[in-house]
Amino acid sequence: MGLNYFKSRKRFDFSPHPFDVGNILGLKRGYGNNHFLLKIYGLDKTEFENYYTYHLNYFLSNGQGAEKEFLAHVWYIVQKRIEYFERKDPFSSEHPRHLSNIGKLTEFQQYLGTRDKWNIRPNDVLLKEKDGKIAELQARIQDLEEQLKAHSKYGVAQKVYVEDGYLPTLIDLIQQLREVGLPNGRSLLKSDHHSPYYKLVAKYFNHGGKEIPLDTARNYFVGKDEAPIKGSQVPDGRKLFRIVPADQA
Repeated sequence: MGLNYFKSRKRFDFSPHPFDVGNILGLKRGYGNNHFLLKIYGLDKTEFENYYTYHLNYFLSNGQGAEKEFLAHVWYIVQKRIEYFERKDPFSSEHPRHLSNIGKLTEFQQYLGTRDKWNIRPNDVLLKEKDGKIAELQARIQDLEEQLKAHSKYGVAQKVYVEDGYLPTLIDLIQQLREVGLPNGRSLLKSDHHSPYYKLVAKYFNHGGKEIPLDTARNYFVGKDEAPIKGSQVPDGRKLFRIVPADQA
């Protein structure tokens, strides 16, 4: 007895599940593959997964095998139907419909490829897919290398040394610069975020010869109405300089 891969429509069922295969008279023996493929032509690609899993769950629930067997069968009938349409007369009046069916089946086949954990597809298909993935990864690597090269222009061999115990003094100067106004009334510096400032400190300065943790620098920079994290306020004893306009110095 052959395996029953697809859930069929019941005879004279006027409210079937949209994925059931067959017609008002049910499913004629031996025509399950045809009706399964026929449904695909009217599906949007976003429905492929639901359609596939609907019939997969039916197959599994009957204890007829595992997904590997189901996928192998579906791949086979889809491939054979594509080959069938490709052999049709290209000058036939049905040619546009055949091309449309080939396109839809090919899209469904691409979805099936995402389910193939067992490499059940033909070797030429697997090799083509792997070659495409390798080319994609190589392009990605090249892009990342170019990004790394661009970023490396702004790297430094040696960071600016801040005297031990005077990191708050540097922070205070940067915070003052954020508030400096120009004669035209505009701000000298403007940023909607704090990150450029604390990342500047962590990336280009060290404190007493030691790296400045990003979180440490971040804690000093808060909004106007926010209280600094305890221990991150600049002590008055480290506010050693005052930035003022030249005409007020």
